[in-house]
Amino acid sequence: MASADTIKVGIIDDSEVVRRLLTIFLLNRIDPAFQVVLELETLNQIGQLNSLATTPDIILLDIDMPGVKGYDGIPLLQKCFPECAIIMFTDHDDDDLIMKCIRAGARGYLKKDSIGYEMIKGIISVVNGGSYISPRLTRKLFSHLQIKNNVFAELTKREQEIAEGILDGLSYKLIAHKLALPIDTVRDHIKRVYRKLNINSRGELAALIRI
Repeated sequence: MASADTIKVGIIDDSEVVRRLLTIFLLNRIDPAFQVVLELETLNQIGQLNSLATTPDIILLDIDMPGVKGYDGIPLLQKCFPECAIIMFTDHDDDDLIMKCIRAGARGYLKKDSIGYEMIKGIISVVNGGSYISPRLTRKLFSHLQIKNNVFAELTKREQEIAEGILDGLSYKLIAHKLALPIDTVRDHIKRVYRKLNINSRGELAALIRI
């Protein structure tokens, strides 16, 4: 932090209105105090971060932006700011999307209508080394995970990793690269996953998890 009482914040959102509202809200806080050190409209502007004078403690990151999506930008931001925590700030409450962001490295997930006490609570939790998901999303997410665990119960650990890659929208080639496997081995695992779950496509797997 810039001082014992100041939290340095980055805001990346394609809506100027959202950026302005967040900045006004945060700068009017006293306990804790905030300093907005970064504002970007899209992750396509990430090259500008090389000249940033002050490193943010946290970044509030939108998901649905033109060009690079928020979840794809998390590794890029972590490369620029290894000590910075990412909090997704979005209108989306899709279970798979929440998990995709968490797996990518997000430490928090807030809905855009949570500006106020909940936002401050989430930021403080993340800055102090914890994580935070809006409480109204937590029950929904746990229910989703329970269903997912039940579906994945009959898969081996490797097959579960393959299935996660499929759900994340990764190509066979990217799954193979991520797991350091030959692409033909990935294809064989995918066939076994589909056979065990009695499905035939990525879409059917996603639908099965959402039941």
